[in-house]
Amino acid sequence: MAEVIHPGNDQDYSEGLAAQVRECYVANTELETGASSRPHLVVGGNGSRVALGLPGDATLAIGMHRGVIDYQPEELTLRARAGTPLSELEALLAHNNQSFAAEIPQPSPQSTLGGAIASGWDGPSRAFGMALRDSLLGCRLINGRGEIVNFGGQVMKNVAGYDLARLQVGALGTLGAILDVTLRLQPRAEHTASISFAVAPGDLAQWWQRTRSLRPLLTGTCYQDGRLYLRISGRTIAVQELLTQLGGDATDFDWAALTNFQLPFFCSERLACVHLPRYAHLPVNAGQALVEWEGARVWVRDGDHHALARVAADRGGFVQIMRGPLVPAQADAPEWHCALRDALDPKGLFNPVLFRARFCSSDEAPERVANGAGH
Repeated sequence: MAEVIHPGNDQDYSEGLAAQVRECYVANTELETGASSRPHLVVGGNGSRVALGLPGDATLAIGMHRGVIDYQPEELTLRARAGTPLSELEALLAHNNQSFAAEIPQPSPQSTLGGAIASGWDGPSRAFGMALRDSLLGCRLINGRGEIVNFGGQVMKNVAGYDLARLQVGALGTLGAILDVTLRLQPRAEHTASISFAVAPGDLAQWWQRTRSLRPLLTGTCYQDGRLYLRISGRTIAVQELLTQLGGDATDFDWAALTNFQLPFFCSERLACVHLPRYAHLPVNAGQALVEWEGARVWVRDGDHHALARVAADRGGFVQIMRGPLVPAQADAPEWHCALRDALDPKGLFNPVLFRARFCSSDEAPERVANGAGH
């Protein structure tokens, strides 16, 4: 029988948070149609993901709603409240030699589980393993009427109902206030090592074809300043055999700093992330780009964000701005997105300014200035 673990540090504020939403909903309902000013709620946690799109000055603060609800190591599932720091969860999983099935960025030690889901970012292993969206088994949230609703299940075999839980990943809190989530876990790799190669920019396409044959042991790629870094993970003997075959130079490349947006590269005042079809090519100046996911994710510093958006669109991709001038969405949110938001949040209480900025096209985009990806 699976061991069920309920650690301490349990703080359940779900009813109080729901009451706050209901109060705001009633206040909106009582206003006359067409009122110019309506109360709304800025949903946020500990403010560690401002540069990832989440607000830093929350009026519906989820950060204190924390604690592990259910952890079953043998079932490889964990359910925890949204305000629980990821660092605490990782320490708990490490005791059982486990980790999250997806690689989740932690911009700061205060980064929370709910913030990770709302921002929706993945680490270097996304191109070779499981995405955060796919690791989400279920969630519980507060809708715009102040009702607590549940989507999904707590075990991997539960696939009944509509998969509304995964739509919360990357929704930036605009579809509801996340209370808790259930995630898939995985055993930790027995051994991890890194190697690097000197590679000219023009040879990257050939390398991306070569790295396809390195799976499932390949768990990360990064190209910067003429060096290609590969992360190899798995059973010790398999990793050592592959390293011998590949050659290259041993390296202590800091994959955690890459995952958590803490490399010196990310300190630029203007920083954009360009998402492209795999193996696509993005022309940028030397030293201006950091390439991940076999070319599918390209970080660009000190670039022209509007020009990047046009180039990305021409190649079937899109751009996300971490720091500096924002660019309008390429198109308004599709009808199904708006209909879903109307159903979950009929008064538009949750992060309405953020919804317009990220999911609606406009000729005027605001400026975001942040001190760093983790603050």
